[in-house]
Amino acid sequence: MIWRWFWREWRTPSLLVVWLSLTLAVACVLALGRAGDRINQSVNYQSRDYLAGDLVLRGSHPADETWLKKAQESGLALSQQMSFNTMVFANDVPQLVYVKAADDAYPLYGELETDPPGLKPARGEILIAPRLAELLSVKPGQMLEVGDTDLKIAGFLIQEPDSGFNPFQMAPRVLINLQDAEATGAVQPGSRLTYRDMFAGAPDAVAVFKQQYEDALRIDQRWVTLKQEGGALAKSIDRAQQFLVLSALLTLLLAIAAVAVAMSHYCRSRHTLIAVLKTLGAGRRELRYWVVGQWAVLMAAAMAAGSLLGLIFDAVLMSLLAPLLPKALPDPGLWPWAWALLTLLAITLLVGARPYRQLMLTQPTRVLRDDVVAPVWPLRWYLPLAVLIVAGGLAVLTNASFLLWAVLAGVVLIAALLAVAGYGGLWLLAKIPFRALSLRLAVRRLLRQPGQTLVQTGAFALSFMLLGLLVMVRGDLIGRWQQQLPPDTPNYFLVNMTEEQITPVNQLLASHNVTPSEYYPVVLARLSGINGETALAWADARDPGNNTVRRELSLTWQESLPPLNELVDGTWPPKPGEVSIEMEVVKELGLKVGDTLTFTGDTRPFTVTVSSVRQVDWESMRPNFFFIFNHVSLENQSAMWLTSFHYDGNDGLITQMNRKYPSISIFDTGSMLKQIQTILAQVSRALEAMVVLVLICGVLLLLAQIQVGMNQRRTELVVYRTLGAGKRLLRRTLWSEFALLGAMAGVVAAFGAEIALWLLQTRVFDFPWQPQWPLWVGLPLAGGFLLSLCGSVLGIRLLGDPQQYRRLQS
Repeated sequence: MIWRWFWREWRTPSLLVVWLSLTLAVACVLALGRAGDRINQSVNYQSRDYLAGDLVLRGSHPADETWLKKAQESGLALSQQMSFNTMVFANDVPQLVYVKAADDAYPLYGELETDPPGLKPARGEILIAPRLAELLSVKPGQMLEVGDTDLKIAGFLIQEPDSGFNPFQMAPRVLINLQDAEATGAVQPGSRLTYRDMFAGAPDAVAVFKQQYEDALRIDQRWVTLKQEGGALAKSIDRAQQFLVLSALLTLLLAIAAVAVAMSHYCRSRHTLIAVLKTLGAGRRELRYWVVGQWAVLMAAAMAAGSLLGLIFDAVLMSLLAPLLPKALPDPGLWPWAWALLTLLAITLLVGARPYRQLMLTQPTRVLRDDVVAPVWPLRWYLPLAVLIVAGGLAVLTNASFLLWAVLAGVVLIAALLAVAGYGGLWLLAKIPFRALSLRLAVRRLLRQPGQTLVQTGAFALSFMLLGLLVMVRGDLIGRWQQQLPPDTPNYFLVNMTEEQITPVNQLLASHNVTPSEYYPVVLARLSGINGETALAWADARDPGNNTVRRELSLTWQESLPPLNELVDGTWPPKPGEVSIEMEVVKELGLKVGDTLTFTGDTRPFTVTVSSVRQVDWESMRPNFFFIFNHVSLENQSAMWLTSFHYDGNDGLITQMNRKYPSISIFDTGSMLKQIQTILAQVSRALEAMVVLVLICGVLLLLAQIQVGMNQRRTELVVYRTLGAGKRLLRRTLWSEFALLGAMAGVVAAFGAEIALWLLQTRVFDFPWQPQWPLWVGLPLAGGFLLSLCGSVLGIRLLGDPQQYRRLQS
């Protein structure tokens, strides 16, 4: 009996919309749960590869041996390394190199790329950068004098997992065994060494170890994380995750709204049927058995179809995000399935409980009077309670992300605007003397039931707002990535140039049709004093362990504001004796315009006054500086010069540069740029797939809302036809009614989307906010066009039904 009931009701459009909405909700939660879990794991894997460990301790002194011993006793793997600059010699030709001395366990994670593959320097061996081989004319098998010892060249060092990106690293890199470090003579009291201890193990063990020794760190030691070291790629991946969460949130909100509208309409349309069954002797038990059974079958069908669709969509996302993910990842587990089932139950119970309860309590007198409605759970109490429960569930599902509150703020704003803009729009329509009869009829229908009109406007506005919000955020993300990595992004950096070399280097580049970017002077100095105090004392009182006052800084002078730098306070350019500071340094050290800073350079200390604060886009692959001076302030300091350029040729430019200017350091970022561009391109495709999913949910909400007024409009059209109105007039009336509804909903949606965008751009995605004029034009036009199209299709469907008159007569 239940199956026959369900199969008969299955063809009802409202029930079909309910099933589709529940199916999409299940598919969205399942697919995003599985994909999100794998993306989180991939970020963890990438951070491990990037750092060559789960946890890294960096400092200028060796770590306490007691710590290291306890780490190993707790089950953590350990790898140690130190790095320093020293001179190497081949055939009496000297060259400064950056030496990394690592033990046999290095790297704990990631891949050490060598030529030939699979090499690790044994004791007495060295791996050298290909550029060093060109500079010194050496090859594998030869001996290389490194400081006070001779090491055999075992092969070429192509890429280290933890090498990072540092255009100011001037010297070619080499890798030796840690046991050979002392033999080089570089490890002496007062030597400038950097120690890195890498730990790997179970997440809980790593977290406990880090917490145990957090307070025991020396002043020069700090823990290193991907957020500190990952740069543009790490932030882009984080934004992609936020967008996936946003897409899931919008899909769920649209699905909930569609289920609410369609289920309420379906139950209202079945009140008379239940009343008839009760008059024929059907008891509550039988009716409850039929209705609840139908409900259970509907949920089972939605769970089955949603699971299949979710797995398909998960596979699509995984294929699009393949470059972002490790080759092998653990299965995401059962929790996405549990969340999908809980989502299905929550939506059906919260949204469907009241209309189904009202359906079950239908009185037999409903057969005679359509206005008889059973009193069930007052809406003024039920609706706020349901909204709070939905918001709480979404908060748990999204980990109380700010995304949720931004979107909900937009939804609340729409509700508030409906009271003002909705009634205001209806009042304005009533005052406009339309000449066309179709427009007058359309306006009269909207004014006849203002409450229903506002509800419809609100549902349409919600759809348009969420769709517009998603499209604009996606456009901002992809536009930001394209701005971040344009086709001419520099893939070579030239460092350690003298001022006299700039002209000949320019000529060499021009001969290969290469145009360099701006030349930047670079002065190395330390921040030694702040407002009359030592920099260390000042920093430790405000940001203990701050690295800015514990390392050499790269200073520069500029007359014009560099690209992707925004002045947020003070005046530009710096005058003699002034400095412009990056905004994060100002926040960390508690500085402001007018403070005095003392720097110690190669020659003598000098003091300057803070004249401005800049916000710098550190995601761009361009040289950026914390401190920018006037030329006069740095004229007594020794400076090197830096530039960058884009080069894809193979005509020997880099080899010529190495041989002609061996003192200039060349940093190649081409392989890293290609990797980032590939990842961002794939992520962009995944975002487009999410837009399609949300668009489908938006269309379902539109269909559900249109379906609500079908019966009433059918009756009205039959009456108009009976009174002599032509089909053409009635089609125009429907077209006009829906066009006006769409335009009003579009205006309200633009308000809500603008507020939500402001919150998302400034608080979540860290974008500068600006008014989105396409929303104010596009949403009203798109709303009017889409709904007028729906009105035209609805008119053809209703007016082409020959059974209408017989229904009216009966």
